[in-house]
Amino acid sequence: MALEKYKYLLFDLDGTLLDFGKAQELAFRKLLFEEGIEYSKEIFDKYETINKNLWIKYELGEISNKEVTQGRFIEFFSLFSKKIDGEIYDKRYRAYLSEGNQVFDGVIDMLEKLSKSHELYIASNGVGITQRTHLKNSNLNKYFSKIFISEEMGCNKPEKEFFEKIFEEINIVSKEEILMIGDTLTSDIKGANNIGIDSCWVNSSENYTKEYNPTYIIKKITELIKI
Repeated sequence: MALEKYKYLLFDLDGTLLDFGKAQELAFRKLLFEEGIEYSKEIFDKYETINKNLWIKYELGEISNKEVTQGRFIEFFSLFSKKIDGEIYDKRYRAYLSEGNQVFDGVIDMLEKLSKSHELYIASNGVGITQRTHLKNSNLNKYFSKIFISEEMGCNKPEKEFFEKIFEEINIVSKEEILMIGDTLTSDIKGANNIGIDSCWVNSSENYTKEYNPTYIIKKITELIKI
């Protein structure tokens, strides 16, 4: 098995181990309810487009984390002619988001097995308090030797600096011993390419170009133990 060649496994969190889409939608529904706005798939899609575009800018180093987390709500609620305080709305949303800890089916069993044969780490773009709350509430903390979160590190995937800090912290000797696992091409896979390590893309339908070229592709995270 190819997985045996690796000693260190870096895991993305949202969308890889946790069903962030489900947690996000529930949090968004609650926020809209507070504002007296009826939820619909069309409205959620508009928010998702704004949110994704801002995160892409963050990954490119064009804007800060706060400009994403606060700006998305300022931009979204402007569609309803509402002027809001982005920081306050983000805190409200994040409180709801931290309630959702939907672990993908089979993740606990997979981590239980892998933790006996590999060193496991979280490598996540996101807000520290939210990610750590998710890990604690979902009882995943115990499987990971260290947790690396972009907001706390001052740099983010796909920047080389993000991975260099991780390598220094855990004393990586050979890049051939490390595998990055994630669901996002523009951060997880591109980041692995930038630093020169292998990657495993968790994806069920999206296509990709040679620009990304993951080492492995799996449809769901539990297939990792079979590569």
